[in-house]
Amino acid sequence: MLWKNRRLRTRFAVLGALLVIVGGVACSAASSFVQPAAGPTILPAAGGSKAVAPGAVPASSSAMAVPAAAVAPGAPAAIASDAQRAAPVAAGASQPSALPDTSAQILDRMVIRTAQLAVEVGDMEQALAQARSIASRGGGFVSASNTHVEKVNDQDRMVADLTLQVRSDAADGETSGSQDVTDEYVDLDSNLRNLQASESAILKLMDRATQIQDVLSLQRELTNVRGQIERIQGRKTYLERRTDMATITLSLRLPPAQDSKPLSGGAWDPFAVAQRGWQASLTLLRGVAEAVIIVVAFSWWLVPFIALGAYAWLHRRRPTAPTAPAAPAEA
Repeated sequence: MLWKNRRLRTRFAVLGALLVIVGGVACSAASSFVQPAAGPTILPAAGGSKAVAPGAVPASSSAMAVPAAAVAPGAPAAIASDAQRAAPVAAGASQPSALPDTSAQILDRMVIRTAQLAVEVGDMEQALAQARSIASRGGGFVSASNTHVEKVNDQDRMVADLTLQVRSDAADGETSGSQDVTDEYVDLDSNLRNLQASESAILKLMDRATQIQDVLSLQRELTNVRGQIERIQGRKTYLERRTDMATITLSLRLPPAQDSKPLSGGAWDPFAVAQRGWQASLTLLRGVAEAVIIVVAFSWWLVPFIALGAYAWLHRRRPTAPTAPAAPAEA
């Protein structure tokens, strides 16, 4: 009886194990049939519009993609709020902007105006005064002045070169040259903004730096950036001043001196002839006197030699005392 009971228990255990295995397989198969197939999520359109059909691409898909991710189950609240704020931005990006592009706006051209003028005048002092007065009335000044004498056809004449700075709008009628520096100015302005942004970033890094080596490195970089900023600002200031003021180079010249020639066919004037002869004699005497003075001044070192020569010559010419004749010999 004992072995029969053991045999029955073994059969019941095997039968229970089979039932458990069969039940597990059946439950897994049933769950796979009950789960719906994965498909596209149908989202309601904003503002009460119709839902998007599966497989269709909505017109504002870029705008709807962010809200779909934002409302997904399990998404953090911060991500959801960022997604909601980004949705109108994405929607606006898909539409063409109605605002004008400020970078495409037409800028006022920056032009450096120059002019060169050469004027022949009769009175140099009066012409210089008038030039300064004209520059002052034009809102400018004389920045440079140079007066000299030049030779033209073996004749000397006085020339004054002036550099005038006047308002550019006051020199429109006299402008003979110009230089457009708009592109250079725009490039300088862009570089200046970038360097100023770099300066702000370096300052923030210096506030957070704790190592001495890092602080020194950032300080060197900051010095370099500020040097570039100062150079660009100086160049911009120079261009602004040059474009605000026009440069006029004015050359004032006197007419060449004319040779005074006697009129032919006039009446004979003996007094004028005597006067010319007297002036010629004075000129000759003055020339002789100048020549003597030059020779004497140049020959001062010959005076000792001349004195010795004169002394030797005089002693050589002096007559010797007569000697008495010799007495005749006595016989």
